[in-house]
Amino acid sequence: MKKAVVFAVSALVATGASANSTETGFYIGGGYGLTESKLSSRDVSPAPTIDGARSMRVYGGYQFNRVISLEGGYTNYGDLSHELLEEVKIKPSAFSLAANLGYSFDNGLRPFATLGLSRVNMEFKAMGESVDRSATGFRYGLGLEYAPQMVEGLAMRVAYEADAFDASLDGPETYKLSVSSLYLGASYKF
Repeated sequence: MKKAVVFAVSALVATGASANSTETGFYIGGGYGLTESKLSSRDVSPAPTIDGARSMRVYGGYQFNRVISLEGGYTNYGDLSHELLEEVKIKPSAFSLAANLGYSFDNGLRPFATLGLSRVNMEFKAMGESVDRSATGFRYGLGLEYAPQMVEGLAMRVAYEADAFDASLDGPETYKLSVSSLYLGASYKF
């Protein structure tokens, strides 16, 4: 009986050590998804929605425990245009640093939310002219990650993340913009 108890306790400790070794560490990943953008100002109501572009992202970070990780990334939201303003093209991209807060369950699922800051670059093209603008934005999002136990280090996620910021063009008017992406991603933890 003592041997069975010792074996069971050592198996639990070994399993716990194995699970803990995959909970912390550096990770890097990438994703692909769909983009949506909203523009609002005092003169534009309701806010027009621009969507249909494809987004690509690269992200990485460090997971401290089952709950908290610090994540940085680059997102290219693609070329956006509105159906009524086809001559206007907008090309947004963002660098971000965010806290990734969630909980890693033993079955490999991890629902999470991201909160942080981003530096958004926008290139506006209209009638042969190009204007570049940059702004500091607020990064937020929700997602679900799955790390299968049979492939150590691999994680797949589906998430919605957005950058909200203020931008002005050549006039005094300030526009409130949000650029978001629903994406599917995969990462590997070292």
